[in-house]
Amino acid sequence: MRAAVLLVVLVLCACGGSPPPAAHTPSPAATASPLPSPTAGPASLVHCTAAVPAGDNLVIGTVVGDPTIVVRDIQDPANAKNVCTLDSGALAPQFVSASTVAYETAENQIVEAPVAGGPTTLIATYSSGFGSGQYAVSPDGRSVTYLDGNAWHVVSSSGNRVLSTLPAAPNRGVAFNQDDSFLAFSPDGLYVALFQTFHVGGSGETAPDQVRKASDGQLVYSTTGMTMAVWASVPSRLFFRDNSGNLHRWDPSSGLSAMTSLGWVRPKASPDGRWIAYTFPTVSGVGGVGFYSVQSNSVQNTSPPGRSGVRFLTNDLVWYIGEKQCSTCFGGQPTPTGVTYIYSIAGSSEITSRLASTSDAWPKVTAPGL
Repeated sequence: MRAAVLLVVLVLCACGGSPPPAAHTPSPAATASPLPSPTAGPASLVHCTAAVPAGDNLVIGTVVGDPTIVVRDIQDPANAKNVCTLDSGALAPQFVSASTVAYETAENQIVEAPVAGGPTTLIATYSSGFGSGQYAVSPDGRSVTYLDGNAWHVVSSSGNRVLSTLPAAPNRGVAFNQDDSFLAFSPDGLYVALFQTFHVGGSGETAPDQVRKASDGQLVYSTTGMTMAVWASVPSRLFFRDNSGNLHRWDPSSGLSAMTSLGWVRPKASPDGRWIAYTFPTVSGVGGVGFYSVQSNSVQNTSPPGRSGVRFLTNDLVWYIGEKQCSTCFGGQPTPTGVTYIYSIAGSSEITSRLASTSDAWPKVTAPGL
């Protein structure tokens, strides 16, 4: 099962006392193997009809009525326009920078392609299997981390390094509001985290939940029994919860802190780190959308229920989908209504969106709001 498929299942179906954190100990730097740089990639799957304006807010997604994946300029939301298209073979696309995108191919490759055209770069090739190919790009665009079967890798100018080899994932179902696989660099680029609920049973160097230094791969924190992680704020802090809904924060300076009680699902942070948007289950069976203030450790919710799958477009604008109850769906999970929305945090207002889906937005990190 491809990573892209796994993540789509978790996102679309998430609508709708764990063990204490383990002590952390420093670990030796992971070994690296030489990586040819740059490695020529396949023909580009990105095609732009106009120059991408420098400094504009951009989003990768699809527009209502058209399945074509596009790079869309949303600097002026009322007059948003498509500036690039991606072929259907470009899977799980995301921004490397305002001028470069990354994507997976059907040949299990992770590729970077400049939007202005020209040669692509082959970052890595991974094996087929559950979760393989899930990847993330560092804020400066110079490193990529990805999963290859049970192996967690990072690719940088130093080569392709295996950070950890995890226990194999068992063949089981997915608990949509509890299971998650989070892989991301911190907003300041100093750390990389893997918090997931599938490759379990290990500890320390093989723990299911880990934070490592991006520079040399050293383990700086590990734990078990956690889920639904997200980086926020600069200096970077990692937020995550246990299965009981107790929210925790890991800080590279102060370590672990207990926060509020919040059973969030698939949280996403604003580019400035001030807000974390998330889905939460409601008593009616459909999801709701909430916002957690990083600065005040407090929450506020939107209304009405029937919303899920949040993604920040800007520091203020949050995109999400509408959903409804579905008794015939797998596990009784909610199903999308086909209508999507954009919510303004500052204006506490919601409008219907022309974006049918989104996979990433640029910029990913802006000046810290704290």
